[in-house]
Amino acid sequence: MSITVNDQEIDWQKWLELEVTDENDFRDNYLLKQDYHENFDELVNGLYSVTDGFRKYKANAKTGKMMSAGHQRLRDALDLMSLQYSAGGDISFIKELYPYLLHWTEEYAETSHLYNLSPDAGGRYVWHISLGTEDYWYIALRLICFGLLTGYADQMYRIMPIIDYVEATPEGQEKDGLIERLVAPFVADRGTPPDEARRHLPYRKLIKVFNAAPEQRPALMLQYLESWYEASRREPYHDQHPQTDLRSGVSYYGYWSWEAAAVTWLLDIDDALYREHEFYPKDLVDFARTQSNVVPNEEQPERIKVKGGEACIKTGHWITPAKPDTRLYFTQGAILPILSETDWGEVYWYWDGEN
Repeated sequence: MSITVNDQEIDWQKWLELEVTDENDFRDNYLLKQDYHENFDELVNGLYSVTDGFRKYKANAKTGKMMSAGHQRLRDALDLMSLQYSAGGDISFIKELYPYLLHWTEEYAETSHLYNLSPDAGGRYVWHISLGTEDYWYIALRLICFGLLTGYADQMYRIMPIIDYVEATPEGQEKDGLIERLVAPFVADRGTPPDEARRHLPYRKLIKVFNAAPEQRPALMLQYLESWYEASRREPYHDQHPQTDLRSGVSYYGYWSWEAAAVTWLLDIDDALYREHEFYPKDLVDFARTQSNVVPNEEQPERIKVKGGEACIKTGHWITPAKPDTRLYFTQGAILPILSETDWGEVYWYWDGEN
């Protein structure tokens, strides 16, 4: 059955047919064939179930249940991307899945906000994606890294307002040094990034790579990858692989430093020194380098943000995460809608070009 998302129909049968059949193709040596097939089917069917449920029941379902289901769908989509890479799947599938993931992220943020407004929340606002919890890696970091590495760097502006969630506090969520550096070339007006990562290890060590001279970066990245697994012992992916063939049935999706790949691509680092490291997803970096190039700050297309209810400052098309799939044309001086019917809170519109 097909379900339409972002005016595109998902061919679920086609996705199921992308299941890797030869375990000799696996990129991750810890991945067991039985676990892969069980997890692949469970993840694809889980995505279908939630997406079909949102379509059928969104208007009447309790916001708490919708929020929980939407959150799980994000994790399932990102786990499926990780799993397919580990199994040697075609990276073009990750690229194909990513626009749906963006839509689901915005849909989840909408239901999360509605839950915060509901009596069930007790007046307490909760971050959509909390950087101080395991959501940092489960959702935020992978969401950004997969986007950068599959040609969607220009879509980072859709993610950061959801992470900030200024409706909870005017200043937004406390910023993360690594995430801010990853999105800096693509999202304007983020300010000076901090020198700390919210989850600390292993991620803060990558900030040294950003600060280093270009010729020093390959060696620093090798050091990062060498210590990555042990430094990650408090992260949710640590020690998740089956220890023996008898320990199957686990939710293991691969050991990969997606952030190392994103930084390598972003800074255009020569990866010859660490290319064969077991935690470095070299094929994804190679794929990224065939996609759009990094756009330096001075060449970055203009990103303008205006609050709903205020005057449009530039004629052209405008979009807002408060109402996904909406792209409207406004002339300079027109009042941008506040979209009060969405119960989104403060609505911001982003200029999306003249054509």
